[in-house]
Amino acid sequence: MESLQLENFTTHNQNNEESVSQVLKLSQCYKKSLEDEENMTEEQKAKNVGKQDPKRHLDETVNKMLADNIVQNLASMMDTASFQ
Repeated sequence: MESLQLENFTTHNQNNEESVSQVLKLSQCYKKSLEDEENMTEEQKAKNVGKQDPKRHLDETVNKMLADNIVQNLASMMDTASFQ
């Protein structure tokens, strides 16, 4: 999204739905990884180095979704205020 240009609401809604489903999937993976780590030894934890980190991906997905929604809301409010 470029600066404060409004994105098509249908497209924005689809992106939000995809992001929320990805957040759900990553949350489940993160919960599972936390449960698995409780039972692991240090050697077993070392084997996880280099694998996908669900916590980091969850953080990135949520931050991107929040940023996109904030920009969309601000642009929408500015458009509404400027055309009144």
